[in-house]
Amino acid sequence: MATRNVAMTVTFVAWDTSANTGKTGDASNIAVKWIKDGTVETLDTNTVTEVDATNCPGVYKVAISAAEANCNIGMLAGKSTTSDIVVLPISIQFERLPDAAPAANGGLPTVDSNNHINGVQDTLSVNVTQIEGSDATDQINAACDAAIETYGLDHLVSASVAGSDVADNSIVAKLVSKESTADWDDYVNTTDSLQAQRDYTGSGYTAIPWNSSWDAEVQSECADALTAHWGATLTESYASDGAAATPAQLLYMIYCCVGEFAISGTTITGKKLNGSDTAMTWTIDDASSPTSRTRAS
Repeated sequence: MATRNVAMTVTFVAWDTSANTGKTGDASNIAVKWIKDGTVETLDTNTVTEVDATNCPGVYKVAISAAEANCNIGMLAGKSTTSDIVVLPISIQFERLPDAAPAANGGLPTVDSNNHINGVQDTLSVNVTQIEGSDATDQINAACDAAIETYGLDHLVSASVAGSDVADNSIVAKLVSKESTADWDDYVNTTDSLQAQRDYTGSGYTAIPWNSSWDAEVQSECADALTAHWGATLTESYASDGAAATPAQLLYMIYCCVGEFAISGTTITGKKLNGSDTAMTWTIDDASSPTSRTRAS
């Protein structure tokens, strides 16, 4: 298996089908092509050389550059101008593997007699025994405790805290202080803690201070709302019999009941604002001595 993107030499066979043997001395008559992932290309160095006519009859070679080897599958194929000579194609699969020797720069790592990775162990200079000592758990715990104390994380649950323990303008300081330079000392737990806030029953919660300027603002908003709904002309409209009505429809229907109307037999016809069109009609129980009426339309 060949290494991808690494220059190499490919050998192939020229076969004499008439003599049924490898063909020697035919290098100048052979032309080869490189098929790179299915695409035919002309080789950068398209020089065919015979390997060994005496000991390896019919075997030839050609150089493949790193760029030409940068593919998944490569195939060398060609032909000879000599009669009965067939150039046998050869297919090569490429893999992305280190092309340097093991333990060399760019090569696969190796281990020494202690099963340590060469190059890495010396760089780290780590001795597991020195870290663990007689009790690995104790040593690791001590190292973790020291790191926690170094950054003050122990103050979260296991140590008391003073103002100097929390740096000004740190996130914790900004959570408790509104000053331009947030200071932990601004925090008073007897009044600012969650429990203190829960228990607080002072005037600050029971009586919100009123700003006199709010009166004018509230009055202005109320006036705007009244003007928008009652200062503008309401579109004349009447709800259908038995249907829910809008406030505007209710006003027009009340006006229709007490405004202009006509009586004919047992029918009362309420007029619209124009005095002629019908707005609503009612049916009375008697044409001469009515005691009730029912809306008809």
